Amino acid sequence: TGMHILVILIDMTNYAEALRELSAARREVPGRRGYPGYLYTDLASIYERAGRIKEEEGSITLIPILTMPDDDKTHPIPDLTGYITEGQIILQRNLHQKGIYPPISVLPSLSRLMDE
Repeated sequence: TGMHILVILIDMTNYAEALRELSAARREVPGRRGYPGYLYTDLASIYERAGRIKEEEGSITLIPILTMPDDDKTHPIPDLTGYITEGQIILQRNLHQKGIYPPISVLPSLSRLMDE
């Protein structure tokens, strides 16, 4: 009890791609861009295991890492992850190529906890 745990999940994009292939093999009705309709629920069940229980010591912090296909943050994987998580840190290739470290793109990054 009283432990603080950090869990880093890499790469959730590969996980979602595997889920899409499995769904297609099962001949399930596809959702957006061929991903299964339950992708949101599946990701949420993983991401929502993080947090803190009131009146208890300790916490679980979860950092899911994913790539954005074609750098498109409206792609289902980053889009759904954004709805589920409390924030997103967007890294950009062009900042990395310019030697800017960490290559965080501040404007599209967000936090729903800024006021807390």
